[in-house]
Amino acid sequence: MLTEDQLADQLRDQLRRELAAVEPGPDLLAGLSRRRARRTLATRVSLVAAPAAAAAVAAALIVPGIGGGVAPATKPSSPSASATARSAVLTAATVKQVASQSRRAMARSGKATISYRMSDNGKITGSGSDRITFAGHNWNDVITQNFPAGNGARASTQTAINRIVNGQLYLHIAGPDNRVRWYHATNPAGQPSIRIPDPRTLLSLLSPSAKFQVTGHRDTDGTRLTGLRATAIPRLRPLSWLPGAEPGAQVTSLTVWVDAHHVVHQMSLQITHNKTTDPIYLEKSVKNGKERLTFVVPSRAYLKEARAYARKLRRYHADVRVDPSTSPTVRHDHLVTDVSVTFGGFGRTQVIPVPPNAVPQFSRG
Repeated sequence: MLTEDQLADQLRDQLRRELAAVEPGPDLLAGLSRRRARRTLATRVSLVAAPAAAAAVAAALIVPGIGGGVAPATKPSSPSASATARSAVLTAATVKQVASQSRRAMARSGKATISYRMSDNGKITGSGSDRITFAGHNWNDVITQNFPAGNGARASTQTAINRIVNGQLYLHIAGPDNRVRWYHATNPAGQPSIRIPDPRTLLSLLSPSAKFQVTGHRDTDGTRLTGLRATAIPRLRPLSWLPGAEPGAQVTSLTVWVDAHHVVHQMSLQITHNKTTDPIYLEKSVKNGKERLTFVVPSRAYLKEARAYARKLRRYHADVRVDPSTSPTVRHDHLVTDVSVTFGGFGRTQVIPVPPNAVPQFSRG
């Protein structure tokens, strides 16, 4: 039986896949408060369908500590010396220094682009990116999600912007007339529910337990970077906002690229999750301006479990019904999310302005 947090995570994953314009109205903030809920739930979406998916800094020489203590001032003169440097596991002190220096470089402001691609049993289910800028307590997140064609729908791309300036929330979304414009959310109660991902939390993956090894070097935009590959699986617990990082998922590969100052510029990781899903589906409807959720099951055999889910979602007025026409097949999913991150803007002041001509919107949070 899923816990309330796990069920909420699954619902957020569905919503994350379904980015669309949220129409301003009495429930504007309620719709947007589901961080990745950028589109309403699709009718007949599987309760645990493929998850949605989802960052890096610069210049590198071989530096002391990078390479498991093998840190010559110049490149190794022989292939065997190079192989020795690359195969050694970095010391715990070195890994901690990389994490510390990276946090220090982005302590006040910075930028990060988080790109991802998702697949289910080898079939691409979506991709997207978050281009995040932060300066103190001000944040800007440009969100893009791409959906392949399928089930009679054309391929589509959808965008939105979440911005927080001086504690005020601004949203760049489509209105009732389908025109995209800025809105200013004026209900203070709703604003804490909007969470822009903090890309610096990705640095929690830099743990000595991941047993990083040097993989090589490359030049990126004139900066020499050193690759560090994790040879043990790091934990995902603090990164639930990442696409694909739902309960039960794990990191199966992780590489970071650091500069001569031990600052992370780039990061790539793969998240996988194997699921076995009972045939319980979720429908959404709107009645009298209120959203309602219905769990649909193929037979009475699943009523007990579906009712338990509905009780956990009382706030959504969820109920249950039997529909024999639905598929009773148990679903097995191998979910893979590939994520790449680029950090930048180190030491440079980032300006996040108040959007001009933003339309005030008081909504329930």
